[in-house]
Amino acid sequence: MTLIQWILKLLGVYKPHNDTTTTTTSIPETTTETTTQIGGKKMKKAFCFSINDYPGTANDLSGCNSDSQHWSDLFKNTYGFEVERICDSLDTRSTVINTMTNLIANSKPGDVLVFSYSGHGTSIQDTHNDEMDGRDEAICLWDGLLLDDNIRDILNKLPVGVKCTFIADSCFSGTVTRAFLTTMNDTSYVSKPRYMPPQDNMEAIKLSGLPSLRAFAYPEEGMNHILLSGASDAEYSYDTDIEGPTGAFSYYAIKILKETPHITYNDFYKKLRTYLPCSQYPQTPQLEGSEENKNSFMFE
Repeated sequence: MTLIQWILKLLGVYKPHNDTTTTTTSIPETTTETTTQIGGKKMKKAFCFSINDYPGTANDLSGCNSDSQHWSDLFKNTYGFEVERICDSLDTRSTVINTMTNLIANSKPGDVLVFSYSGHGTSIQDTHNDEMDGRDEAICLWDGLLLDDNIRDILNKLPVGVKCTFIADSCFSGTVTRAFLTTMNDTSYVSKPRYMPPQDNMEAIKLSGLPSLRAFAYPEEGMNHILLSGASDAEYSYDTDIEGPTGAFSYYAIKILKETPHITYNDFYKKLRTYLPCSQYPQTPQLEGSEENKNSFMFE
């Protein structure tokens, strides 16, 4: 230490670099762990339910449970979802309603939910006067029907900021023909419509010429979720055999997503329409939701 440095030290002005009395200001670090604790971890959960074996009917299907398994595998292995899957007799109204309701109630902004159903669809007399064709569409569960109104009521409880997709590989049809009914129990018929005829078929036939009110009563821009369905509400979804029992819609949808997993709903739908409808499967898949959701990446 030089004489000048020694004098400065006495005056308290000079402090050498190795002086243990040196003080520093502690600056807290911002880490990924801190961010996670504040924002919470994104939840990705899927609920897949399906029915092949309907009680007391001759309208059993063959490809619904395999569809559900394939969707489940896709959600888990490709998109990182935690998946719950049930089929056949476990598919009761209370189980489906409670599972969907609980998943929605426990979700928070940023979470991603998917519900997928494969099985019969049907239509019944509308009792809420919100369908111009006089019919409410429904999915057929083990012990009863779950109406489109019921599904909307459940999904309306979605918290803002939760991304939700509902996938239905079933018929939601307001038209019935006797020629169609004759094919339902024909074992030689390779492709079978996933449609459970309502009891009041003649009334459905009289109303079949009226257009659906759905697009007007429930505008897509107001939807808080994305709906992917196998057919329009005037068509059938087909249960068939393509490399094993499957639904035509599920087969082609999963094929596209395996080939191009990082894809928007709109781009996915464009690819899907190159496969369906076709001469063998005259069904037109539907994509419904706000433009913002349609332009977002699927299941992300």
